[in-house]
Amino acid sequence: MKKVIFDTDIGDDIDDAFALASLAAETDAELVGVTTVYRNTAQRAQLAQRLLRAAGKPNVPVFAGEEIPTKEPIRPFVWEDGCSLERKNVCQWCDEYASLPVQTGAAEFLAESANRWKDELIIFAVGPLTNLARAIERFPEEMQSVGAIYTMGGCFLNPSPEWNILCDPEAAQTVYSSGIPLYAIGLDVTLRCTLEGGLLERVASSKGESNRLLSLWFDRWLKHFGFEKSVMHDPLAVASAFQPLCRFETRYVRADLEQERGAFSVRCSPQEGYSPVNIAVDVDRKAFYEWLESRLGVGKIGQDPKI
Repeated sequence: MKKVIFDTDIGDDIDDAFALASLAAETDAELVGVTTVYRNTAQRAQLAQRLLRAAGKPNVPVFAGEEIPTKEPIRPFVWEDGCSLERKNVCQWCDEYASLPVQTGAAEFLAESANRWKDELIIFAVGPLTNLARAIERFPEEMQSVGAIYTMGGCFLNPSPEWNILCDPEAAQTVYSSGIPLYAIGLDVTLRCTLEGGLLERVASSKGESNRLLSLWFDRWLKHFGFEKSVMHDPLAVASAFQPLCRFETRYVRADLEQERGAFSVRCSPQEGYSPVNIAVDVDRKAFYEWLESRLGVGKIGQDPKI
């Protein structure tokens, strides 16, 4: 059974919550901790705790991590001003979660877990990579023993900026060049995996406490952002560690820190300054939906949804 840590910016997009709920239900994983990253990480930690309690995992420790990117200030959404962004409420949070205790020290927890579990440990990093970069910089020997890191971020087949990388490109470069085995699930495949209405309806009508919470948070997310659909970026990153849903190919990458921040420069063969990464280049959508519905306990879709 894999020991896993979920490093997340839960609370903005809804897919982090779906990924954490699915991971908590994964029988091939022992969830040993959650770390939160980027802007109000205390509120994100409280959201993670609330979902873990609903999922029957109240004893999984949660650590609030790095709020501020390595170099640039917090990147606002288009409608936000620049005042105290690190303390602004995340959209799925509400006052009833304020009493949940918050412990800090995400980088230390990551390093301690790496030292304890070594290559048995998988880290899922589905937000900006600041926590992992801090841990790698401060505890390089311990972090080198990690079995694998699965990231949701980037766009590789047609390189262009992506949010998680754009929020902290320096951290992305630190993680991608670390030498730790890395599997990158980017927009090349995740944009093919949206949350379809039929599945959402079954989640909303489910009797499970975690699914009811996901439905509530989905409504808050939809009201806040107004997007037509949610893309299941983060659940795909999680699922790809347990089933052969994605086809991976080795590419050589480096984060662009100057001309087009948030993008990767990608090569097909080794080149100085570029690091080998396992890039997801294709996805079995039907198998992914079956994995997701199984972990959420909401029955079978029956066919590949049209997108």
